[in-house]
Amino acid sequence: MHWTVLSQTMALTAGVTLALVLTLWLLSIALRDVSIIDMAFSGMIAILLLVAYRTGGAGGLIPGLILGLAIVWAVRMSVYLVHRNWGHGEDPRYTRLRKWTEPGWPFHWLSLRQVFLLQGAVIWVLTAPQQIAMVTGERAGFGVLAAGGLLLWCLGFFFETVGDYQLSRFKADPARRGQVLDTGLWRYTRHPNYFGELCQWWGLFIIALEAPWAWCGIIGPLVYSWLVINVTGQATLDKKLAREKPLYAAYMRRTSGLIPRSPRRE
Repeated sequence: MHWTVLSQTMALTAGVTLALVLTLWLLSIALRDVSIIDMAFSGMIAILLLVAYRTGGAGGLIPGLILGLAIVWAVRMSVYLVHRNWGHGEDPRYTRLRKWTEPGWPFHWLSLRQVFLLQGAVIWVLTAPQQIAMVTGERAGFGVLAAGGLLLWCLGFFFETVGDYQLSRFKADPARRGQVLDTGLWRYTRHPNYFGELCQWWGLFIIALEAPWAWCGIIGPLVYSWLVINVTGQATLDKKLAREKPLYAAYMRRTSGLIPRSPRRE
């Protein structure tokens, strides 16, 4: 294993990540919209892995497969988020954050610490296994781990894509306002999009395990799973919807929080 190349690659990707989040932070000040970081999240990951692929220099099947799947994920996610968020103003989560401190630079420094640098750190840690594989995976073949990881990634891509489509159609129907989406994939899990997201990243981690030492980056999918389930995703959204929709409590009782299964009987 080329430890020098690996350290140089990961140092470079850390620098690229920092440059990207600082650029977005300055842009958010000009636009008065912190939520641009959400629309750029997946694109930054694609850029990061492309830099690692070019810098690592290993080439080969496994690094190429990881890069290809990550780009497909990033393009779909970016198109969906830009279409959903563009022109709708700042996300209410960040608008509430503005109340934490004084306007102007006190808030700008807060958003840098609490949003931009934090998301940059998550991006770099999440992609650590794939970055390692970009350097060490030149001779890695398509084995059982790669096959299993690819199947898991495809399952996740299906759940996230179809779940997002069903949610978009539901929200676009004025007659469904105030109701709870409990059909399609949403009948089997309250969060098919989060389930799909985690399947894709665990799938990419399993594929990366074909390359030497990629297992050292397991902290990436572990931290990301914890954040999606407990901080930024499932738990937070459940609390919000339970407050806003009277029927959501019953939906929570009968429907799995994350892993799909048949709904419980009331």
